Amino acid sequence: MTVLKENPRADVRWELGDDGKHTVTVAGEIVVHTAVESLARITYEEAVAERDPARQLREKERAHYDMQAARSESFARRVANARKKGGRGGRGGV
Repeated sequence: MTVLKENPRADVRWELGDDGKHTVTVAGEIVVHTAVESLARITYEEAVAERDPARQLREKERAHYDMQAARSESFARRVANARKKGGRGGRGGV
């Protein structure tokens, strides 16, 4: 058996057997044993997302930084538009 992916914190392992079948185990218990690689990959990712608390924390942090970036971009756009209005006589006036 060859270990393709492993997450020790979540205790999830994805292995490729000598028979060409993929096996996903969670806490030592076989969840999926199939010849379909995409099914094994999806099952592995779902199991890790379910069981790894650090991954959930990273997703929350990433969402926060994305929201902060959108706000900063909006603020920069408003400031740039405010500078274009000009003073007395309008923009570029005498």
